[in-house]
Amino acid sequence: MNMPQLWSDMMATLTKNNARVKRFPKHLCSHSFARDTSPAETLILIQSTRLLNVLCLSKQTSTAFAQGAMTLKRPQIFYGWIMVTVAGVGGVFALGTGLWSIGIFVTPMQDELGWSRTAIFGALTVRALVAGALAPFIGPLFDTKNGPKVMGIVTAILLGVSLMAIRWVQEVWQFYLLFGVLGAVANIAGGTVLVESVVPKWFIRKRGRAVAIASMGGAFGPVFPAAIQGAILAFGWRDAWLVLGLFTMAVTLPLAFLIRTSPEDMGLLPDGDVELEGQPGQASSTSNRPVARRTEEVSLTRGQAWRTPSFWLLALIFSITAFGVQGFISNWLPYFQDIGFSATTGALALTVYGAVVLPARFLWGFLAERYSVRYLLMIQHILTVLGVILLLTIGNIAMLLLFAVFMGLAYGGYVPLQRLIYPIYYGRAHLGAIRGSMRPAITVASAAGPLVIAGLYDARGSYTLAFIVVLSTWLLAGLLFTMAKPPNR
Repeated sequence: MNMPQLWSDMMATLTKNNARVKRFPKHLCSHSFARDTSPAETLILIQSTRLLNVLCLSKQTSTAFAQGAMTLKRPQIFYGWIMVTVAGVGGVFALGTGLWSIGIFVTPMQDELGWSRTAIFGALTVRALVAGALAPFIGPLFDTKNGPKVMGIVTAILLGVSLMAIRWVQEVWQFYLLFGVLGAVANIAGGTVLVESVVPKWFIRKRGRAVAIASMGGAFGPVFPAAIQGAILAFGWRDAWLVLGLFTMAVTLPLAFLIRTSPEDMGLLPDGDVELEGQPGQASSTSNRPVARRTEEVSLTRGQAWRTPSFWLLALIFSITAFGVQGFISNWLPYFQDIGFSATTGALALTVYGAVVLPARFLWGFLAERYSVRYLLMIQHILTVLGVILLLTIGNIAMLLLFAVFMGLAYGGYVPLQRLIYPIYYGRAHLGAIRGSMRPAITVASAAGPLVIAGLYDARGSYTLAFIVVLSTWLLAGLLFTMAKPPNR
């Protein structure tokens, strides 16, 4: 076969495979060939024919090729994963600077200022109550286009400044104002709220893993005590507050500028999905570029959610579990010491627990993409009940470590599953408003939990009755999920 004949056959093959091709690039038809060709040249043309044949298997590709231009789409990182990162880091600082930091400062502040421990830890109660009271008003802002970003910037500055200002406190009321009130405002609009109200807006199919990964941030809060202790030893407790505030602002403020409420605000689709213009049957379209269109997902407003039985059942369920969560984990180490373990051994068990919680959160989030979140929460609550029973039967170090592993797996599902059930039940559009309206009841219950557990311990001289109460709260909440069916949307 001579060269011109081979070229003619190649063009015929290309045309046959795609009848939509109307013309070819001129540069493919402008070559002149010698009548006698070498075997090497013939082989090259044969391979070219095969390549064109493969390209023609795709109508879109062959059409673009026939028009003389082929657009290759480069892979990009979906912006939703950036939001997962921002929310995760925010969660580290929200819990690290609040829940985990104050315990390290108690002794030096008590020694210098003469405050009681009750007075110092009272700031945590003020922080929780103020956050609960503000939630219904701040929550709806997280459903607006610029609300989360503006709140993120304001709260990053507010959190950093309030922590730095504690360096100069002299009176208890000053500490309550800075750590309790201003800290509550920063906390209610911080990283944990982004995980609850913003991250779910960016995902539907991959929502379980996204929320689970973002929730892992809070699990890194325990790294703060060691770092803060080092700062106290190096600079003193006052300058340690200053360093903590500066570091917090330096990290969280730049990240706040990256916050976006939803993928639609950036012309994207949830999960990073794309739609192509120019699909067969769309005669008016002439390009093959990805075009984002709003996903049709039914969402309930806050008022509509209020009119569903599931809203009030979930508010009751999570208030009950909040009562059983707050003050429970923080009393593990004293309980371990009461039953004969050293502080070092007890700390080892807590470390094992923390190491298991991280992968457990991702595991539960992965399961939530395949199974009913309501049923998973029922299972998680029952497993937690079994974990409390195991806690009450610890008799040796093997049982202690078994408890740490089991409870890490069981409790690890609570945080991501709780955050996932709201968008699954009520949609993405009004998560901030719906979560915010539920927050006051949960906050009051969580504030009462530690007081009841401490009171039962003081009255009985042991944690047995207190932990039985905790067990009962998880059991009751788990059973209530049987009635908390998703609303019809």
